[in-house]
Amino acid sequence: RILVVVLQEKIAAFDSCTFTKKFFVTSCYPCPGPNMNPIALGSRWLAYAENKLIRCHQSRGGACGDNIQSYTATVISAAKTIKTGLTMVGKVVTQLTGTLPSGASEEEILAHSNLRRSPLVPGIVTIIDTDTVAEGQVLVSEDSDSDGIVAHFPAHEKPICCMAFNPSGMLLVTTDTLGHDFHVFQILTHPWSSSQSAVHHLYTLHRGETEAKVQDISFSHDCRWVVVSTLRGTSHVFPINPYGGQPCVRTHMSPRVVNRMSRFQKSAGLEEIEQELTSKQGGRCSPVPGLSSSPSGSPLHGKLNSQDTYNNFTNNNPGNPRLLPLPSLTVVLPLAQIKQPMTLGTITKRTGPYLFGAGCFSIKAPCKSKPAPQISPSKSVGGEFCVAAVFGSSRSWFANNSGLKREKEQSKQFVVESLYIISCYGSLVEHVLEPRPLSTAPKISDDTPLEMVTCPRASWTLVRTPQWNELQPPFNANHPLLLAADAVQYYQYLLAG
Repeated sequence: RILVVVLQEKIAAFDSCTFTKKFFVTSCYPCPGPNMNPIALGSRWLAYAENKLIRCHQSRGGACGDNIQSYTATVISAAKTIKTGLTMVGKVVTQLTGTLPSGASEEEILAHSNLRRSPLVPGIVTIIDTDTVAEGQVLVSEDSDSDGIVAHFPAHEKPICCMAFNPSGMLLVTTDTLGHDFHVFQILTHPWSSSQSAVHHLYTLHRGETEAKVQDISFSHDCRWVVVSTLRGTSHVFPINPYGGQPCVRTHMSPRVVNRMSRFQKSAGLEEIEQELTSKQGGRCSPVPGLSSSPSGSPLHGKLNSQDTYNNFTNNNPGNPRLLPLPSLTVVLPLAQIKQPMTLGTITKRTGPYLFGAGCFSIKAPCKSKPAPQISPSKSVGGEFCVAAVFGSSRSWFANNSGLKREKEQSKQFVVESLYIISCYGSLVEHVLEPRPLSTAPKISDDTPLEMVTCPRASWTLVRTPQWNELQPPFNANHPLLLAADAVQYYQYLLAG
């Protein structure tokens, strides 16, 4: 295992046991976002933002391009372009006249001019294998070999802001500095070189039209849910499939991951035929050619001869990931947008029975004499509200039951794990996620879209409040030492006046 140290323009990896340097990367593309040098560290792979695209190492696939912008996004982009153009015209005029505009420094003008002449390319991702990469400097160039390089591909047109691997390390989520769309890639490696690896762009997770900086990305343990948190204090929950495709009732209403081929078997009637043949012959007859004992002689072989069924089979069967047809890109919108309470107070349950289990909460100030100051992302320091999210099993029964006994209703298996969100003010909130079929759908089937209902179930205050006994002063207010200190300060004030 390794220990990775990330600097602004350098990544250094050390052995976690001996702390000896294994390798380092200097060809990083710096990001102006919350993560100056974004990386994603999996169980074995390390992904980072590269500053150039080397064609000889480029993997097959990558970003399929951004979607067509909506009218709102077009208007916002046009307004920003006009503002940038007018600003540049003003700077050029002031430079010609020998004066500088108010509020603009020479460093800003020099940095902008250098940026326009910079040969660096934003939005490139390089994935290296930490076990097989050579010691020393890792340099992706035309003259270097591909030892240890797993994939090298374009992911965005803008600089990358944040990225993360799923628990298995096969999926990679990347975000750019705009924060409109998040891309989900499936990494399919090749033992020869990174140029033979395939990167399938499975999903584009569309957040919205306004800009936002991403600070945290988290996967569920079954890789069917992704939560992306921005500096606006909002956590966006997206449904995905580890193998791609449109999320629906069949894929996300079960507590377990369903097979990708199950819908094909059910729609073609192969499941009933397989069961009938198995009961009569006592053998296995797989609907996939090559898995049965004799596919040409199987009664199911004739059902796979039609062109439509064959195309469906080739799209569902990965086969060679570098050959067509590639998985189709799916655009997914968030099913839930959870906003953290912008307060320094604590979240406590309301008085009354069963309200805690129903997820009803109120905001309580930590001190009655002073109201809790409201903090909003627009008025906080730097306009940022830091949050982090993670999926896990429910712990609300532990916080509500003093006997530490889980009730039957609380021990049932949920479709989605609970989502824990912690804010920068030390409040940890457990949210229960309940996916449901779309209520406006005329008929519920396996392909029915989803909607989600969320509610907070429990909260824990992890930061010490002024009311804690450990923070109380050791003496009372009428103690002689405190009275003497107040008297000394008062006389010093009189002498100074």
